Amino acid sequence: MNVYLLGYTGSMQRRGVSNTSLAIVAEGRTLLVDLSGSPVQALKEAEIDPATIVGVLLTHTHVDHIYALPSLLHQLWLGGRTEPLALIANGPTVAFAKRLIDLFDLERKKGFFPLIRHEIEEGDLEIGPLSLRLFPVIHGVPTSGLSVRHGGKHIVYLADTAYSRAWPSYIQGADILIHEVGGLSEEEETLAGKGHASARQAAQCALDVKAKRLILVHLPEDPKGDELLLKEAQALFPSTELPRLNIPY
Repeated sequence: MNVYLLGYTGSMQRRGVSNTSLAIVAEGRTLLVDLSGSPVQALKEAEIDPATIVGVLLTHTHVDHIYALPSLLHQLWLGGRTEPLALIANGPTVAFAKRLIDLFDLERKKGFFPLIRHEIEEGDLEIGPLSLRLFPVIHGVPTSGLSVRHGGKHIVYLADTAYSRAWPSYIQGADILIHEVGGLSEEEETLAGKGHASARQAAQCALDVKAKRLILVHLPEDPKGDELLLKEAQALFPSTELPRLNIPY
Protein backbone atom coordinates (compact mmCIF):
# COMPACT_ATOMS: atom_id res chain seq x y z
CA MET A 1 0.00 0.00 0.00
CA ASN A 2 1.22 3.47 -0.93
CA VAL A 3 -0.24 6.93 -0.48
CA TYR A 4 0.26 9.72 -3.00
CA LEU A 5 -0.35 13.41 -2.31
CA LEU A 6 -2.25 14.90 -5.25
CA GLY A 7 -2.37 18.28 -3.50
CA TYR A 8 -1.34 19.61 -0.11
CA THR A 9 -2.42 23.23 0.38
CA GLY A 10 -5.07 24.60 2.69
CA SER A 11 -7.99 26.63 1.37
CA MET A 12 -5.72 28.85 -0.75
CA GLN A 13 -3.85 27.10 -3.53
CA ARG A 14 -0.25 27.65 -4.59
CA ARG A 15 1.19 27.86 -8.05
CA GLY A 16 1.32 24.27 -9.26
CA VAL A 17 -0.18 22.84 -6.06
CA SER A 18 -3.86 22.24 -5.39
CA ASN A 19 -5.75 21.70 -2.14
CA THR A 20 -5.07 18.64 -0.03
CA SER A 21 -6.16 15.35 -1.58
CA LEU A 22 -4.78 11.81 -1.45
CA ALA A 23 -4.67 8.64 -3.53
CA ILE A 24 -4.16 5.39 -1.61
CA VAL A 25 -3.11 2.50 -3.84
CA ALA A 26 -2.93 -1.22 -3.04
CA GLU A 27 -2.98 -4.25 -5.31
CA GLY A 28 -3.69 -2.07 -8.33
CA ARG A 29 -6.80 -0.47 -6.78
CA THR A 30 -7.12 3.16 -5.74
CA LEU A 31 -9.05 5.03 -3.06
CA LEU A 32 -9.25 8.81 -3.45
CA VAL A 33 -9.52 10.87 -0.28
CA ASP A 34 -10.93 14.38 -0.76
CA LEU A 35 -11.06 15.91 -4.23
CA SER A 36 -9.50 19.13 -5.47
CA GLY A 37 -8.09 20.61 -8.65
CA SER A 38 -8.45 18.29 -11.63
CA PRO A 39 -8.42 14.80 -10.09
CA VAL A 40 -7.99 12.82 -13.30
CA GLN A 41 -5.14 15.04 -14.43
CA ALA A 42 -3.50 14.71 -10.99
CA LEU A 43 -3.79 10.92 -11.12
CA LYS A 44 -2.15 10.84 -14.53
CA GLU A 45 0.67 13.05 -13.21
CA ALA A 46 1.20 10.43 -10.50
CA GLU A 47 1.01 7.65 -13.12
CA ILE A 48 -2.13 6.19 -11.54
CA ASP A 49 -4.78 4.87 -13.92
CA PRO A 50 -8.16 6.49 -13.13
CA ALA A 51 -9.81 3.19 -14.08
CA THR A 52 -8.35 1.66 -10.89
CA ILE A 53 -10.46 3.86 -8.58
CA VAL A 54 -12.70 1.76 -6.33
CA GLY A 55 -13.92 4.52 -4.04
CA VAL A 56 -13.95 8.17 -3.07
CA LEU A 57 -13.85 9.20 0.58
CA LEU A 58 -14.83 12.78 1.43
CA THR A 59 -13.90 14.05 4.88
CA HIS A 60 -16.28 17.03 5.04
CA THR A 61 -18.25 19.64 3.13
CA HIS A 62 -15.81 22.55 3.01
CA VAL A 63 -15.20 23.68 -0.55
CA ASP A 64 -11.50 22.81 -0.80
CA HIS A 65 -12.17 19.16 0.05
CA ILE A 66 -15.16 18.38 -2.17
CA TYR A 67 -15.48 20.80 -5.10
CA ALA A 68 -13.87 18.52 -7.72
CA LEU A 69 -16.31 15.63 -7.19
CA PRO A 70 -18.50 16.44 -10.23
CA SER A 71 -15.42 16.76 -12.45
CA LEU A 72 -14.10 13.36 -11.39
CA LEU A 73 -17.42 11.60 -11.91
CA HIS A 74 -17.96 13.27 -15.29
CA GLN A 75 -14.46 12.32 -16.46
CA LEU A 76 -14.93 8.70 -15.39
CA TRP A 77 -18.26 8.55 -17.24
CA LEU A 78 -16.72 10.06 -20.38
CA GLY A 79 -13.96 7.46 -20.10
CA GLY A 80 -16.51 4.67 -20.31
CA ARG A 81 -16.62 3.53 -16.71
CA THR A 82 -19.37 1.03 -15.92
CA GLU A 83 -18.05 -0.43 -12.65
CA PRO A 84 -19.84 0.81 -9.50
CA LEU A 85 -17.99 3.43 -7.46
CA ALA A 86 -18.14 3.68 -3.66
CA LEU A 87 -18.78 7.13 -2.18
CA ILE A 88 -17.85 7.19 1.52
CA ALA A 89 -18.47 9.99 4.03
CA ASN A 90 -20.31 11.00 7.17
CA GLY A 91 -24.03 11.71 6.87
CA PRO A 92 -23.96 15.48 6.21
CA THR A 93 -21.18 15.06 3.66
CA VAL A 94 -23.01 12.28 1.80
CA ALA A 95 -26.07 14.54 1.60
CA PHE A 96 -24.02 17.51 0.40
CA ALA A 97 -22.25 15.38 -2.21
CA LYS A 98 -25.63 14.24 -3.54
CA ARG A 99 -26.71 17.86 -4.01
CA LEU A 100 -23.48 18.61 -5.84
CA ILE A 101 -23.94 15.59 -8.12
CA ASP A 102 -27.59 16.48 -8.74
CA LEU A 103 -26.62 20.03 -9.69
CA PHE A 104 -25.10 18.60 -12.87
CA ASP A 105 -27.67 15.80 -13.32
CA LEU A 106 -24.78 13.36 -13.49
CA GLU A 107 -26.69 10.26 -12.42
CA ARG A 108 -29.27 10.91 -15.14
CA LYS A 109 -26.71 10.68 -17.92
CA LYS A 110 -27.11 7.70 -20.23
CA GLY A 111 -25.06 4.77 -19.04
CA PHE A 112 -23.82 6.52 -15.90
CA PHE A 113 -22.17 4.02 -13.56
CA PRO A 114 -23.76 3.17 -10.19
CA LEU A 115 -22.72 5.17 -7.13
CA ILE A 116 -22.79 3.12 -3.93
CA ARG A 117 -23.10 5.47 -0.96
CA HIS A 118 -21.66 4.47 2.42
CA GLU A 119 -22.73 6.79 5.25
CA ILE A 120 -20.40 6.32 8.22
CA GLU A 121 -19.98 8.53 11.27
CA GLU A 122 -17.61 6.12 13.00
CA GLY A 123 -16.96 2.59 11.90
CA ASP A 124 -15.29 0.14 9.54
CA LEU A 125 -15.55 -0.55 5.82
CA GLU A 126 -13.71 -2.82 3.38
CA ILE A 127 -13.13 -1.15 0.02
CA GLY A 128 -11.26 -3.24 -2.51
CA PRO A 129 -8.18 -4.55 -0.68
CA LEU A 130 -8.23 -1.73 1.90
CA SER A 131 -9.56 -1.84 5.47
CA LEU A 132 -10.91 1.58 6.42
CA ARG A 133 -12.00 3.03 9.72
CA LEU A 134 -13.61 6.46 9.94
CA PHE A 135 -13.87 8.54 13.10
CA PRO A 136 -14.94 12.12 13.93
CA VAL A 137 -12.37 14.89 14.31
CA ILE A 138 -12.65 18.47 15.62
CA HIS A 139 -13.65 21.01 12.98
CA GLY A 140 -16.37 23.56 12.30
CA VAL A 141 -18.55 21.05 10.43
CA PRO A 142 -18.83 17.25 10.83
CA THR A 143 -15.46 15.95 9.64
CA SER A 144 -13.94 12.48 9.42
CA GLY A 145 -10.46 11.21 10.15
CA LEU A 146 -9.31 8.06 8.41
CA SER A 147 -7.32 4.96 9.36
CA VAL A 148 -6.32 2.64 6.48
CA ARG A 149 -4.69 -0.76 6.79
CA HIS A 150 -3.40 -3.20 4.22
CA GLY A 151 -0.74 -5.89 4.31
CA GLY A 152 0.67 -4.85 7.66
CA LYS A 153 0.96 -1.15 6.73
CA HIS A 154 -1.06 1.52 8.53
CA ILE A 155 -1.79 5.05 7.27
CA VAL A 156 -3.73 7.67 9.25
CA TYR A 157 -5.11 10.91 7.78
CA LEU A 158 -6.19 13.68 10.13
CA ALA A 159 -7.91 16.15 7.85
CA ASP A 160 -8.96 19.59 9.02
CA THR A 161 -8.88 19.27 12.79
CA ALA A 162 -7.89 20.96 16.00
CA TYR A 163 -5.46 19.16 18.31
CA SER A 164 -6.83 16.48 20.61
CA ARG A 165 -5.38 14.13 23.21
CA ALA A 166 -8.33 11.79 22.84
CA TRP A 167 -7.95 10.15 19.44
CA PRO A 168 -9.18 6.54 19.30
CA SER A 169 -6.65 3.88 20.23
CA TYR A 170 -6.85 2.18 16.83
CA ILE A 171 -4.83 4.96 15.16
CA GLN A 172 -1.86 4.14 17.40
CA GLY A 173 1.36 3.03 15.73
CA ALA A 174 0.65 4.41 12.26
CA ASP A 175 3.48 3.94 9.78
CA ILE A 176 2.51 7.29 8.24
CA LEU A 177 0.50 10.06 9.91
CA ILE A 178 -0.70 12.71 7.48
CA HIS A 179 -1.74 15.70 9.59
CA GLU A 180 -3.05 19.13 8.71
CA VAL A 181 -1.11 22.24 9.72
CA GLY A 182 -2.49 25.77 9.67
CA GLY A 183 0.40 27.70 11.19
CA LEU A 184 2.90 27.97 14.04
CA SER A 185 2.47 27.52 17.79
CA GLU A 186 2.07 31.27 18.35
CA GLU A 187 -1.20 31.03 16.39
CA GLU A 188 -2.66 28.06 18.26
CA GLU A 189 -5.55 29.89 19.92
CA THR A 190 -6.73 31.32 16.60
CA LEU A 191 -6.19 28.03 14.80
CA ALA A 192 -8.14 26.06 17.41
CA GLY A 193 -11.07 28.42 17.04
CA LYS A 194 -11.20 27.52 13.35
CA GLY A 195 -10.73 23.80 13.88
CA HIS A 196 -7.08 23.68 12.84
CA ALA A 197 -3.74 22.73 14.39
CA SER A 198 -0.22 24.15 14.54
CA ALA A 199 2.95 22.40 13.41
CA ARG A 200 3.85 21.83 17.06
CA GLN A 201 0.48 20.23 17.72
CA ALA A 202 0.78 17.98 14.67
CA ALA A 203 4.15 16.81 16.01
CA GLN A 204 2.66 16.29 19.48
CA CYS A 205 -0.09 14.20 17.91
CA ALA A 206 2.54 12.06 16.17
CA LEU A 207 4.17 11.49 19.54
CA ASP A 208 0.82 10.80 21.22
CA VAL A 209 -0.15 8.09 18.72
CA LYS A 210 3.39 6.71 18.34
CA ALA A 211 3.50 7.30 14.59
CA LYS A 212 6.65 6.38 12.68
CA ARG A 213 6.54 9.26 10.15
CA LEU A 214 4.66 12.56 10.03
CA ILE A 215 3.79 14.35 6.80
CA LEU A 216 2.47 17.90 7.09
CA VAL A 217 -0.37 18.89 4.73
CA HIS A 218 -3.05 21.57 4.34
CA LEU A 219 -0.24 24.11 4.37
CA PRO A 220 -0.73 27.90 4.22
CA GLU A 221 -0.62 29.67 0.87
CA ASP A 222 2.88 31.16 1.18
CA PRO A 223 5.57 28.47 0.72
CA LYS A 224 8.15 30.73 2.36
CA GLY A 225 6.85 29.58 5.74
CA ASP A 226 7.24 25.85 5.07
CA GLU A 227 10.69 25.54 6.61
CA LEU A 228 9.50 27.25 9.80
CA LEU A 229 6.63 24.78 10.05
CA LEU A 230 9.02 21.89 9.48
CA LYS A 231 11.51 23.19 12.04
CA GLU A 232 8.82 23.60 14.69
CA ALA A 233 7.47 20.10 14.13
CA GLN A 234 10.89 18.44 13.96
CA ALA A 235 11.85 19.98 17.30
CA LEU A 236 9.30 17.61 18.86
CA PHE A 237 9.11 14.84 16.27
CA PRO A 238 12.25 14.54 14.13
CA SER A 239 10.66 12.15 11.60
CA THR A 240 8.56 14.98 10.16
CA GLU A 241 8.52 15.74 6.44
CA LEU A 242 7.17 18.40 4.15
CA PRO A 243 4.84 17.02 1.48
CA ARG A 244 5.90 16.10 -2.03
CA LEU A 245 3.49 15.64 -4.91
CA ASN A 246 2.90 12.47 -6.87
CA ILE A 247 5.43 10.17 -5.21
CA PRO A 248 4.58 6.93 -3.40
CA TYR A 249 4.90 7.04 0.39
